[in-house]
Amino acid sequence: MKKFQYQIIRYRHDRVTGEFVNVGIIIYEPSTGYLDSRFISKYSRITQFFENVDGNYLIKVLKHFKQQIELHSEAYNGLFAKKYKNLEEIIEEILPKNDSSLYCSKLKSAIDLDVQAALQDLYERMVERYIVESDKTIKDDKYVWKNIYKKYFDAYNITEKFTSHTIKTSNDSFEFQKTWKNGVWNCFESVSFDLKKEESIKNKIYRWSGVLNELENANENINLYFLAALPTNKDKKLTKFIKETFKEEKYKKIKVEMITENEAESLAKKFKEKIESHNN
Repeated sequence: MKKFQYQIIRYRHDRVTGEFVNVGIIIYEPSTGYLDSRFISKYSRITQFFENVDGNYLIKVLKHFKQQIELHSEAYNGLFAKKYKNLEEIIEEILPKNDSSLYCSKLKSAIDLDVQAALQDLYERMVERYIVESDKTIKDDKYVWKNIYKKYFDAYNITEKFTSHTIKTSNDSFEFQKTWKNGVWNCFESVSFDLKKEESIKNKIYRWSGVLNELENANENINLYFLAALPTNKDKKLTKFIKETFKEEKYKKIKVEMITENEAESLAKKFKEKIESHNN
């Protein structure tokens, strides 16, 4: 059995929501210096998830990334064990940490009889398996705002009052596009949980849960309103799971409210009154 390390390469579309898709796998066997990778070759799978993605540029970057890995492998010819302690040290030379939309997962370790076969298996399980949301009838976050909630905020002249605001923590920063301040920052975030697969819904819940936990480290209090599209035609337990995950009492600095379309107009009306009172 051979012990190896690997990292998943991800394309992050939005730093606030943390929405991402796996686009490749890099594998490294320290004992022999074996280094290899596999990436997606067609951007159509990415654009099925996210609008406004420069697919040609993304594929070009991934090809360059793979070429750099191949050059490293050829140049050192099995000497990685002497120069590098782990795969992270290699990746840092090829893909420095910055605000790029491409980033690596945490370093993982595994064992297998055939490292090349392991790479193929990891690619199929971690990349191909998760690029599956292609049903255009599924509502994404932008659809939820534009087609469900915006009309209520427009009707009460609130949309024009929104500004963007970046909330910083000790480890990260999160930009919210729809905010209004009245002593505390009120952030409105449209979120669709109306996805095709239950697994995709849960992944999105976990990502947002991670964002909220990080926002607890911010130096300011926040009122966060999820303008939500909850799962349709799904087990009611899933909707209950969403609401339980984001219960307000779990957080000290963040007040979280899950808003549905039935509550949208009353929320818009409430903030119209708040804004008028604030201005006076």
